[in-house]
Amino acid sequence: MTIKFTDLLNRPKSEAIQVLQDEYIRTRDLPTLYNLNLVLLDVGDWQRAKSNCFKIINEQEYTCETDFIKMGMIEWFLGNTSSAIDFWKQSMNTQYAACPGAVDGPLILWYAGQQLGDEKLVKESLKKLKRYWKVPDYRVWRGWQGTVAIAGFLLNWVPVNVFLYEWKNEIDALEHRRMCRANFWVGMKCLKEGDETTVVAYFKSAFSCPKIAMLEYEYFLAKWEYSRLTGENLWPDSIY
Repeated sequence: MTIKFTDLLNRPKSEAIQVLQDEYIRTRDLPTLYNLNLVLLDVGDWQRAKSNCFKIINEQEYTCETDFIKMGMIEWFLGNTSSAIDFWKQSMNTQYAACPGAVDGPLILWYAGQQLGDEKLVKESLKKLKRYWKVPDYRVWRGWQGTVAIAGFLLNWVPVNVFLYEWKNEIDALEHRRMCRANFWVGMKCLKEGDETTVVAYFKSAFSCPKIAMLEYEYFLAKWEYSRLTGENLWPDSIY
């Protein structure tokens, strides 16, 4: 039996967890465990997600940037900020990255620097991000370019209206994922500028996208930041 993760997204989370757990026990398939971890993160089961993430990192053939980012994110949610930053720094030295050059590591280190008030970390991450923006003028660059586009936005080289509304993806599922990412980073820029009223709306938009957005780490960070700012518990089923 082959289970499509997208088919489980609209089911009750407890059911999705059980189906994925049973499938992993049957197959020992690491992609299935990875999908199970996404649902565990969505319900706030940080400890179980952490254990599974260690298993994924240790058992897969190659190291992957995404896995170290997810591991750092779990540590961040657990309050282990030093460990989170260590994992995020390690993500930049893995064999496989979402984009050439492992640009997501510097992105999330920029996030950490902003949230911790660590100017040194912010400056280091911005210095790394500058290496990935190779376009002299954003107006000649048509369409969404993933993590590199985010780098250009954080460096203030791309206007917010272009970044958020004009660089669309024609494939619906990918557009939902793009909007999740774009809304989160626009929210972070608003937070940096002290506009907390607006930032709450952007974070909510980021995690209110269709559930396919769970494939992006920004989905979970947006939920975390929204909950932190509003005091609203978005993980009512969590024991943590």
